[in-house]
Amino acid sequence: MASTSNSRKRNLTEKLIEQWLEEDNEHEFSDVDDEVADQNFTIEEEEHVAIEISEVEEIEIETSSEGTNRSTNTPDSNRNCYRGKNGFVWSVTDFLRTSRTLARNIVSLPRQNPDHTRFPGYEALWLKLFDDNMIETIVSCTNKKLEVYRRQFSNYSKHELRDTNAVEIRSLFGLLYYSSVFKCNDADSNYLFATDGTGHEIFRCVMSKYRFNTLLNCLRLDNIDDRQERLETDPLAAVSGFFDKFIANCQANYTPGPYTCVDEMLLAFKGRCKFVIYMPKKPAKYGIKIMVLSDARESYVYNAYIYHGKGSDGVGLPEAEKKLSVPTQSVLRLIKPIENTNRNVTADNWFSSIPLAEMLLKKGLTYLGTLKKNKREIPPEFMPSKNRAVESSLHGFTKDLTLLSFVPKKDKAVILISSCHHSASTDTETRKPTIIVDYNHTKGGVDEIDKNVRYIPAVVKRDVGHKLYFIEY
Repeated sequence: MASTSNSRKRNLTEKLIEQWLEEDNEHEFSDVDDEVADQNFTIEEEEHVAIEISEVEEIEIETSSEGTNRSTNTPDSNRNCYRGKNGFVWSVTDFLRTSRTLARNIVSLPRQNPDHTRFPGYEALWLKLFDDNMIETIVSCTNKKLEVYRRQFSNYSKHELRDTNAVEIRSLFGLLYYSSVFKCNDADSNYLFATDGTGHEIFRCVMSKYRFNTLLNCLRLDNIDDRQERLETDPLAAVSGFFDKFIANCQANYTPGPYTCVDEMLLAFKGRCKFVIYMPKKPAKYGIKIMVLSDARESYVYNAYIYHGKGSDGVGLPEAEKKLSVPTQSVLRLIKPIENTNRNVTADNWFSSIPLAEMLLKKGLTYLGTLKKNKREIPPEFMPSKNRAVESSLHGFTKDLTLLSFVPKKDKAVILISSCHHSASTDTETRKPTIIVDYNHTKGGVDEIDKNVRYIPAVVKRDVGHKLYFIEY
């Protein structure tokens, strides 16, 4: 069988050489322009011949008299590549032929805001995010709810149901921040305003316990008079206007660094709400899911939206992008403010995919993230195997992407995709691939935000709760 294959290969090669000689004779006396065209034609023929010869070599391997099949766990020695289950080709060698930094890895910072005022204190900085217009909206909408309560509870003291103002609303927010400082976010008001030495005097100095409870119950962020009309088109009508203003202020007063992070966070909540979800792996388990784009180093919220059910991830996207998978829609919606700035986006395996990394490159962004092992672009060699040594790694390259498979422990493998790394470099300190090190440094931006806003249980808990004794939820 081997001799038959060799003869087939020899005959094919002889025919191709004869064809080349005939073509050279036909163009022997051509002018310079024709010679250039012949050279181009010869290049195309050489590519065609290379394909033909490779096919003959594949046949020779399959029909070898030794009867040894090529293992699928080693790269093709002739093609020097790996292949995914769907035929996606990864080169064993990188495509980086120069030491110059690629253009897409150079961050283009947007023009800085003209206002470079140094903030005299934390209050001035806070007011940049919660501006006066937002405070006035809260005051106006809360007073409408207080008016409803005054009509409903006509026999109750008018003093506790009086209209509020901007100063009192800021004082209320200040007390809520203090409750976080004292690690008693979920403590009831009886504990906070206790006079037996267990409470905190600052609460009693600012306002009474009943006024505090009244404001918490009447606090509103939108006009309740036209809410029902807005709910027909906006499921988040009660908070969307206020939330969008907050995100706009976050973007107007901060310039993110070169590394950003996309992830989800769960805001603990068990009240009456149609879009409360259950996430068993989160500490709170029940709450409102918020998709966040943050600065990876500073853990600053730069863009976010509230998940309110099916279709919420594709809001504002073109119709073609709304047909993509939900994780891809989520990333494309969040990265709109930083498009074409050459920043990097880091995300976990729920978001990651090869098409997403390629789409972000077209939008002027690079991507780094872990990959689920069910992606068909991943070659079999990159999967967990007993034959792979601990802390060993495999790299696969395309012109724009790099695939890494790292073995942290026996029979395990972590797979990452990156469009900002283009070589199989290793960190000198940790002796791990650079892709792994960079991912670990940039993946926790949203997790740190989730940690900072998480409700911390108080040492003492009461049974009364955060509500007025005469008002039902």
